[in-house]
Amino acid sequence: MANTDNLIGVRNLGIAIADSFIGSTAAKTPQILEVTGQGEVNVATTLTDVELGIKVQGKTATEVQQLVAQRSSAVVDVLQKLGAQELQTTSIQLNPVYSYENSTQTLTGFEGLNTLQFELPTNQSGAAIDKAIQAGANVIQNISFTASDEALQQARLQVLSEAVKDAKAQAQAVFSTLQLTPGEIIDIDINSDDNPRPSPLVSNLTADRTFALASTTPIIGSPQTVKASVSLDIGYSPNSGVILDLPLNGLQQIA
Repeated sequence: MANTDNLIGVRNLGIAIADSFIGSTAAKTPQILEVTGQGEVNVATTLTDVELGIKVQGKTATEVQQLVAQRSSAVVDVLQKLGAQELQTTSIQLNPVYSYENSTQTLTGFEGLNTLQFELPTNQSGAAIDKAIQAGANVIQNISFTASDEALQQARLQVLSEAVKDAKAQAQAVFSTLQLTPGEIIDIDINSDDNPRPSPLVSNLTADRTFALASTTPIIGSPQTVKASVSLDIGYSPNSGVILDLPLNGLQQIA
């Protein structure tokens, strides 16, 4: 008799759990799966951005500024003749130079630096740098590589497509493993790299003006990376009825 009571108790417990579960699913709000896909494409670069400077030291501020202006004009003239695009002045500096001896600061002169930036096709940039140095430039601030606007736009569309495919593949894997039925896409968030960084080459190099007397400096561009991510909110529902895993040790012992 005691065994029968135990069996009924276990059965009643199972019914209570099932009723509770069914009651909760009836009022359950729609479920959402959020997945984020990634896309990345390397784009061949064809343009080189160059930032170079004209640095001069002298005894007086007037002397230094005049020398910087003369050399800068010569460099600009050369670059314009070479067809440099986006040519612009990015910095003008004039600073005092001091010497220190026995804790005493003494003004010894001035240093001036004008910085120019320009863009050329990569296959022309080496010769342009050499001619700019011959004209008076003596500091290479930075060199970086970029793809054309058309290539970057095509790459942006490609990475978005790849990111969506990646998000869909992740969602399909989750739905299949958990036996869920996917519903409609509720929300889409796009995080694209609208301004991918140029690929840097060198920075802060001082050039000897005899450097340009050798053969043309080879400039070899590196790829530019474009990235994007897409997040999808996808509704879903269970694919089949509820299956409860109840502990059966008690039933086995009773039997």
